[in-house]
Amino acid sequence: MSKNKIVNALSYLSIMFAPFIFPFIVWLVTDHNDDDMHDTARQAFVLHLIPVVLTLLTLLVVGVMGMVSKQAEYTGFLFIALIGLVALVDLGIFIYNLYLGIKILVSD
Repeated sequence: MSKNKIVNALSYLSIMFAPFIFPFIVWLVTDHNDDDMHDTARQAFVLHLIPVVLTLLTLLVVGVMGMVSKQAEYTGFLFIALIGLVALVDLGIFIYNLYLGIKILVSD
C-alpha cells in the first residue's frame, strides 16, 4: 500500500478524529506536483467544512429570525425543522467521507 493511498484515505477518514484540520495540513504541505494527494486533501477539506458552515448558518438564521420575529412558535418550529435538516445533511456527509476513505483503502 503506497504512502499516497494511506494519506488520501486518512484525509477523508479524519472526519472522525480531526475534522478539517488533517486535510488542511496535508493540502498545505503537499505541492502541486503531487496532484493526487493535493487534490484529495482539498476535496476532503471542503467536505469537512460543509457541515460546520451549514450548522453555523442555520444557527445564525434561527437567531436572526428569533430577534426579528416576535412569535416564539414559528421560531421554534423553524429551529426544529432546520436543525433536523442540517443533522441529516451532516450525517450524509459523514457517511460519504467514510465511504470515500474506505473506497481508497480497498481499491487496488
